[in-house]
Amino acid sequence: MQIDLSAHIEKLLFLHDTLTIPAFGGFTASKTPAAVDYAGGTVAPPGKTLTFSENLTVDDGILVADIAKTHGISTDEAREAIGTYVEQVQQQLNQREIVTLPGVGRLYRNYVQKIQFLPDATNFHAGSYGLPPLQFSPIARSRDVAEKPAPAASAGTAVATAPPASEAVKTATIPPLPPPPNFVSEPYQTPRSSATRFGTFIGIGLILCTVAFGIWWWQFKKGQTATNATVETQDENTLSAAPLSGVKDLAKMAEKDNSEKKKAAPSQPEAEDKDLNDEVEPAASARAAELLRRQNEAPVSRPEKGRTCTLIIATLQDSNNAERLIAKLEGAGYDVYHRQQRGHQVGIQFRYTSQSEIDEKRTELIRFTGEKGIFVKK
Repeated sequence: MQIDLSAHIEKLLFLHDTLTIPAFGGFTASKTPAAVDYAGGTVAPPGKTLTFSENLTVDDGILVADIAKTHGISTDEAREAIGTYVEQVQQQLNQREIVTLPGVGRLYRNYVQKIQFLPDATNFHAGSYGLPPLQFSPIARSRDVAEKPAPAASAGTAVATAPPASEAVKTATIPPLPPPPNFVSEPYQTPRSSATRFGTFIGIGLILCTVAFGIWWWQFKKGQTATNATVETQDENTLSAAPLSGVKDLAKMAEKDNSEKKKAAPSQPEAEDKDLNDEVEPAASARAAELLRRQNEAPVSRPEKGRTCTLIIATLQDSNNAERLIAKLEGAGYDVYHRQQRGHQVGIQFRYTSQSEIDEKRTELIRFTGEKGIFVKK
């Protein structure tokens, strides 16, 4: 029989301030009074603030009794159904997934393996359930000043009646205002002191000195650049002339050797050895040049040290959670390993030379991701 525990939890939170799910945790509803938002002009009805705690694991019997009564089953069967539901929820939370309780909220684990709860906007206050926020606006009232009644005149007493206010205003005459004085329309000029003038002269002098120094520095750098160019030209001419002189000296030495060789005629065996050396030396020099060229062109390949290790951090059923974990690992600079086999296997790859490096990398990943079930795949 399929039992919807989320519907039972939502129903019981309207009737009770605390509700415990055995071997999982408990919900606590705290009453909140009506609130007035003067800036937005709204009045929110009374409600309840819902929180979740993993420490409330002792069974209070409310959920078990409601399931047994609603579905007509025994309390043992109700506890078994709750245990199956709690096991499924724990498995989803351990796989870094978000568990949604319709009408109540969402549960998920953070990176320190603590269950976090995000409540929905449901108002669990039974007395104000379904009441929307009220809109209000200030009321403008006009105040009328009541006229005081005139005192009653006694018999035989003459009372002088005052003329109406409008007639009094008409009879009163206001003297004309005198014409404004004729001010001089010249702009106001503040007197300048000697200190102000002295400061102005100093500022102008500093500006002129700065301009003159800039011009001198430009001329100095220009002359230094020209001097360096001249020296470089002379060096190039010297270098270009040096090889020519060296070639001339070599030519003179070669002519001298040839003349000496002509004077001393070699014997027949010596001539044959000389011819053989002349033939072997060019071939040997060509082979040496070819070997040197191959050594320069051959790329230097250095064997990588160690072996490759793959650490599996988690196997996730939800692709969105897997993508978030992959993005976090790539942002930290890890070589990410991802394979879809019985879910999304997410891990990292690295090279190692000893078992201690694998243990250090595993400890580092446990601190970084909060996952304790990290294992070595290969």
